[in-house]
Amino acid sequence: METQFVSIIIPVYNDSQRLQQCLTRLDNQSYPKHLYEVIVVDNNSTEDLTSIVSQFSQAKYAFEPISGSYSARNTGIKLAKGDILGFTDSDCSPESNWIETGVTQILKHPNCGFVAGKIQFSFQDSKNPTPAELYDSLIFLQQEKYVKEAHFGATANLFTTPKIFTQVGLFNATLKSGGDREWGERVYAADYEQIYAADVIISHPARADFEALNKK
Repeated sequence: METQFVSIIIPVYNDSQRLQQCLTRLDNQSYPKHLYEVIVVDNNSTEDLTSIVSQFSQAKYAFEPISGSYSARNTGIKLAKGDILGFTDSDCSPESNWIETGVTQILKHPNCGFVAGKIQFSFQDSKNPTPAELYDSLIFLQQEKYVKEAHFGATANLFTTPKIFTQVGLFNATLKSGGDREWGERVYAADYEQIYAADVIISHPARADFEALNKK
């Protein structure tokens, strides 16, 4: 494991406050600091993200003017130096061993197409979630179901390798949503193993109201 360099790719449009929280978590990982980088791909934000990214030793700033998170992820892939690639989003909070467990899972499965980790939901009030938050947490981002039944993993918590992108292609940059599913189906069609890993954990905020759910 100690020979594997990892590139973490985060597409972001504005969302500077949560990006800072995410980068803080990624700056304090159990994985050796000299063995990973974090590529933040600014998808033409109106907020200043460079000043945030510059605060973190592991983070690098990149820019993608074409709208869409999959365009931004593809830019990150092209810039990445890693033997292993990890994906998350600016509104996610990775566990402190997230990179370490992701790498371990990849290395355990020689024919691995990707590892999709567990996505936990956080609520504004942990003791009193709203109906929308409960609905969101029960319906969306169900990684184990996605992997086992639909053959993809959400890019909020995903590890793979450059080899897989070479074999099946990059994300479809014309899609505004569902690009992780379309790419996962290509990985499945190429006969690579798809792994759900309950120990590779990030936390994602549940949407607090039905207006936000409807927008999704």
